[in-house]
Amino acid sequence: MSRTIEAIMRHMASPPSRVTDQSNRVEKLEKEITVRKSRRYIWSESRFVRTMLPFHSNIRVGYNGTEVDGKSVMDLMTLAPPEGTKVRIRIEGPDAADAMHAVDQFTQPRSDDD
Repeated sequence: MSRTIEAIMRHMASPPSRVTDQSNRVEKLEKEITVRKSRRYIWSESRFVRTMLPFHSNIRVGYNGTEVDGKSVMDLMTLAPPEGTKVRIRIEGPDAADAMHAVDQFTQPRSDDD
């Protein structure tokens, strides 16, 4: 995908809350997403983890007062948010913006989920 299309897509997504620690250039981003279940995945935990693993940032997913590691399928399965509920994604690290962009892409409807 070209950088121009990626830039346009970033501006189309709802902006996450953003804080940058100027001392070490670590970004802290938060966003709420709505859980969608597909026929092939249980809350798509494995697909979410595969999407997040390449990033160096710390990724946390919170629901109902509990927060778990967003790079652990088991942790996400224990969270078990029902379809249609909102979960909070918190990302902190050097590539937080890229990881949040990947979350935005993950939440887009997929043709194979129909």
